[in-house]
Amino acid sequence: MFTIINEQMSKWTFLSLLMFLPLCLSCAAPTPPADGGTKANLNLTKPITPPQIVSSIQDLPVPPILGVNHLRTIGGSGQGAGQFLQPVGLDLDHRGMLYVADSGNNRVQVVDSEGNFVSEYGVRGWRTGEFDNPTDVAINFQRTELLYVADTDNHRIQYCNLVDRIFYIMAGSRLGRDDEDHDMDAEIEFDLPGGVSVGRNGEVCVVDTGNHRFVLFNPDGIRMLMRGSFGGARQQFRDPTDLVADPHGNIYIVDSGNHRIKKYDFSGNLVHTWGTEGETPGQFREPRHIDIDRWGYLYVTDRGNQRIQVFTKEGATVMTFGDESLVEPVGIAIFKNDLVFVSDVAANDIKIFQIVYRQ
Repeated sequence: MFTIINEQMSKWTFLSLLMFLPLCLSCAAPTPPADGGTKANLNLTKPITPPQIVSSIQDLPVPPILGVNHLRTIGGSGQGAGQFLQPVGLDLDHRGMLYVADSGNNRVQVVDSEGNFVSEYGVRGWRTGEFDNPTDVAINFQRTELLYVADTDNHRIQYCNLVDRIFYIMAGSRLGRDDEDHDMDAEIEFDLPGGVSVGRNGEVCVVDTGNHRFVLFNPDGIRMLMRGSFGGARQQFRDPTDLVADPHGNIYIVDSGNHRIKKYDFSGNLVHTWGTEGETPGQFREPRHIDIDRWGYLYVTDRGNQRIQVFTKEGATVMTFGDESLVEPVGIAIFKNDLVFVSDVAANDIKIFQIVYRQ
């Protein structure tokens, strides 16, 4: 019986080979001659489909936000470890350590999510590594971790490696606001730079508040583009205060004096603008800082309305929160575990919220 089965299987195997042999021969495309000779006569009945290039950045289905809960408050007024005076800009490193531009104390302070003191950078002064009213911080993860500081009243951006903690000046005045004896390019001199952020490829984006513009630098500190002037027209700014870049390279800028948000593409073209002065959802009173969560929602601190507003990347209003717990919200940073950190400049503390998405 086993012999009969084996013989039948052999016959079917042989017949299968005969059936598929012509198909295999027709699929075997001849190789064109390398010496530029006569081309092979190819009779293709179907067009050749080129390989599809799939972007590394893909939009996943975005879950709706069910709510945002206030978890706790950290910090408080003072000059000691874990205390703040007018905290402004915030950012987080890969461990979830919170970097705070503690502007009234002229330092950058590092705390954990429970408010425990970890480290600090800087004292008041004009030398490298010293600050005068620092108002924003940003961390670059693309290379070795770098900390950027908007050293606002010294009119410059400083940076350091988080390992050796040695500061350098990326752009702006090297000698302080009252000393004009420097050879920096006037086009990249700053007037009260208020915001700094890092783009998808390590680009450094700076809001030059006093000059009513934003400037984009490559990771080596070379200026790539600059946009803006003073005014209320669509392409103009009035005291911009912060910006953030999304994974696609779009840049969102808080045009605080014009009470609006502006979206630019990676080439510096203005794509969209939304917001006017007011208190209804989608309107602002002195918006200050902006951040983006892992799903692409934008969070804006609406200082004058004592709230946080959440938008889609197209500017559609999603929700507001924080009205009952915030006095003057300014800085904002969102960690990958969906915790939202908000600096309250009037209360001298940091409020922590938890985003809840529909699963």
